[in-house]
Amino acid sequence: MQFTRRRFIQATGAAAVAAAVPAPAQAGPIRLGLMTVKTGPLASGGIDMERALTQFLQERNNTLAGRKVELTVADSGGVPAQTRTKIQEMVERDHIHLMIGPLDTASALASDDYIRQAQLLTLSVAAAEDMTQRKPNPWFTRGTSTSSQSAMPLADYAAKTLGYKRMAVIADDIAYGHEMCAGFMRVFEDAGGKVVQRMFPPLTVPDYGTYLAQLKSNIAPAPTASATCGSSTNTG
Repeated sequence: MQFTRRRFIQATGAAAVAAAVPAPAQAGPIRLGLMTVKTGPLASGGIDMERALTQFLQERNNTLAGRKVELTVADSGGVPAQTRTKIQEMVERDHIHLMIGPLDTASALASDDYIRQAQLLTLSVAAAEDMTQRKPNPWFTRGTSTSSQSAMPLADYAAKTLGYKRMAVIADDIAYGHEMCAGFMRVFEDAGGKVVQRMFPPLTVPDYGTYLAQLKSNIAPAPTASATCGSSTNTG
């Protein structure tokens, strides 16, 4: 049997459900919390998360492992401090057994201490590196990549295959964008290169043209070497 990301997520979810709910309560429902974003600049991805999870549960008659699932959805608005508060409400008021989310890196980092305190089993797409690397959270499972996971091999390729020595980086001014560029810079500069310019436009900027126009003209020989570490479509 081929081991795919889909199978990994399914296996992780099943294990989380089994571990999260105490044995004496086997007859009761599984209380699942979804910490997502339904308002603000990250709303598109957050609404899709809710739609997909709702469809998944409806196709299974809101039942997993023979038990009914009660879904509670919370909207953080993409505000890290508000995310932590909403998670606390779902745990202490709605008594969720486990959680899916948060969506974005900054919100995951802001919620890290409470997830540990509540020992809340969490399955997230947030790319926050510290959650699984430098300060791994034992209650946190990520079903996707970290912020800089794709940027690092790009930096290695730019330095060793393309032979670039000077680079510029540009990414959204959010935790995800900063982590991506930091990973790119570390690998590129460890390989002997130098990042000579960094730009972080606001997440809501409608046009990157003014920022691209600010790129230094002497970064590298033609073609000009620049790296886009993130964009408005990347929300991690």
